[in-house]
Amino acid sequence: MKEIMIIVRPRRYFKTKEILSENRFYAMSTKEVLGRGKNTVKYMSADEKKTYDAAYENSLVAKRMIEMVVPDKDVDEVIRLVLQVNQSGNEGDGKIFVLPVNTSFRIHTGESGDDALM
Repeated sequence: MKEIMIIVRPRRYFKTKEILSENRFYAMSTKEVLGRGKNTVKYMSADEKKTYDAAYENSLVAKRMIEMVVPDKDVDEVIRLVLQVNQSGNEGDGKIFVLPVNTSFRIHTGESGDDALM
């Protein structure tokens, strides 16, 4: 089992959820997060229609995070679907992290491992 942590632009969040659900990946947790990558955050001036560097280095940008735990065999498919919707070739498209999960338990039934996921 793997945990897949997906961080995307807010405007791509619903499309990402939609394509995952259409491909039978329903189980997920989501939250709003703030963050930034290694580059300086750029802002668009409403008056001048120009971009300029953030006023301070610790500026954060709104993102959405989707967390999923899936069987090992499904990891590549989830990544492919997320890239399909979110990859524009521009900075700030997001990140995908894949982490190992030792086991899982469904509290209601006591099932464990992959059986607890579905």
